[in-house]
Amino acid sequence: MRKVKLAAASPALVRRGAVLLEDALRTASLPDAPGGRVLVIRQLSLGTIHADRSPATLSLAVEQRVRELALLAVHARSQSAATAQAVYFQDELEPFVMLATRLAQGLPLDAWFWRLAVPELHPGTSRDEALRLALASALRTRPGHAAGVTLVSELHALGALAPLLGALRWQDGPALARAWWGHLPSRPAPRLPLDDVGSTEQVSEPLWSTLARWARAWGAGDARALWLAAVALCTRMPSRVAAPDLPSRAWRVLGALQASPTAHLPTPREPPQQAPPKPDAHTVPAATGVVPGIAASSPPSPRALSGAPSSDDVTKPLQATPASPADVTAAPRRMARPATEDTDGAPGDTGTTPQDTPLRYVTEEALPTAAGGLLFLVPMLNALGLEEFLAGHPALADLGIPERFLRHVAERLGVPSTDPLFRVLQEAAAPLPEPNPFVLPGRFQAGVGARAPFRLVREPTGRCVAFDARTRVPLASTSHAEALPPPFDRCLTTPLAHRLPWDDATLMLRAALLAVGRVTRRLAHMGLRALVLRPGRLVATRTHLDIVFASSLVDIRIRRAGLDINPGWVPWLARVIQYHYQYDETGA
Repeated sequence: MRKVKLAAASPALVRRGAVLLEDALRTASLPDAPGGRVLVIRQLSLGTIHADRSPATLSLAVEQRVRELALLAVHARSQSAATAQAVYFQDELEPFVMLATRLAQGLPLDAWFWRLAVPELHPGTSRDEALRLALASALRTRPGHAAGVTLVSELHALGALAPLLGALRWQDGPALARAWWGHLPSRPAPRLPLDDVGSTEQVSEPLWSTLARWARAWGAGDARALWLAAVALCTRMPSRVAAPDLPSRAWRVLGALQASPTAHLPTPREPPQQAPPKPDAHTVPAATGVVPGIAASSPPSPRALSGAPSSDDVTKPLQATPASPADVTAAPRRMARPATEDTDGAPGDTGTTPQDTPLRYVTEEALPTAAGGLLFLVPMLNALGLEEFLAGHPALADLGIPERFLRHVAERLGVPSTDPLFRVLQEAAAPLPEPNPFVLPGRFQAGVGARAPFRLVREPTGRCVAFDARTRVPLASTSHAEALPPPFDRCLTTPLAHRLPWDDATLMLRAALLAVGRVTRRLAHMGLRALVLRPGRLVATRTHLDIVFASSLVDIRIRRAGLDINPGWVPWLARVIQYHYQYDETGA
């Protein structure tokens, strides 16, 4: 790892070759592949390096060699991976999912690529520390806490979650909580109702049973139980990881479990009945290894676990090896689910194989889509203050308002229902409730060009809807004649003899549609249809959502408006969004 072998007739030529290679690696163009694919190269042979050549010439040789190896790379699960010259993982989370799965199943980790894919591995470390490392490393990826949720969901679906939970020490609970929220959340007041959590609906039944077993073993006041309850709440809707009220919900889910007549959870004053520890005989083979896992002290940053280096100073996987170029992809393969049961070390486990945990939609290959420009609306919605709006309306975030809006735009523009984007933007099962009052943020009002005097329409039912001066864009809605916040409290009021033909959900979707249409025309000087309906290929992994366009579709209007700048991690979609332009006209 990070070793270079140079042979020359004199030490001066060796030093010259080292300088040329260092400059070439710095200037080589090796962009990330769609989906955040991680390429691990066993050996990069560059042949003869001529001392009189420039670093730019050598960088082209590096790019060509990496491109050739990327074409020959096999998936890390392939039987030929141990002898291949290059292997790949579908995304930056997959190495740690595979690591935890193999450790839970007692499989060896002696393949050459593990020491590169997980640089923190050290020889001879116990299985429990290796499992804690897998969790800590997942939390240091770009998806952060959402990656931890995905890791737990994947392991539960594979029947391999219990070893990971059994490896967590009591000191890891506060560290996990601080890594998520920056502090250890206190228990909410008892006066808060438990039924507003909807625990039986918001937590899937298999994870609910797992949570009950481990919370019974750890204790209702254990921070590990709080972390697991928060993860269970996010499995069905990963975008909930950024919800400000998630800690209070998790505490109340534990309260609901404690109040259940079928489960007795120890209170904070009562020592938890821990399951007898199993002898930790499993170790990582000497050819691999692991770093220590989660420490007990507070973390330096909210995204890093205590005792582990922060994301700024940790050596990321494959930092010493070039990534695959953007024009090289390969078809993802679905992970086989072994028959291993989730019973290893699970307190009070019944020995049944867990049911399938709802997993995120993953494309088998780069699938063609007619609405590749739909994701150009993501940075536009961020600029209009969608995150601020969802933070102020957590109930709407739970109902999947962003996904509903993107689907609404695609349906209005006639995108076929068979388009793969519809499967990625999964439709929420529950209908939007009524009434559903809302107030759009000030950034939205400025972005849509809404100016005073605002107009307030009062219906006979008591609902009030605030519009812009032209009475076109709805900006706020309230029921039962409740007062609106400034500046809507000074609106010109118009009473109506009948109700408006739109409910609150339709008003929100109408406002968002008018807003993105106006912003598109103002910034890109084009219509919404021309922006959205452009062919591309969709690559979806558990953590990434990438749209690949042919290079001939580059539009200077979109580029000038900055709509195709990668948004990166998008909390309200719980995925990393990236755009790619490739010379291959097929977008493969």
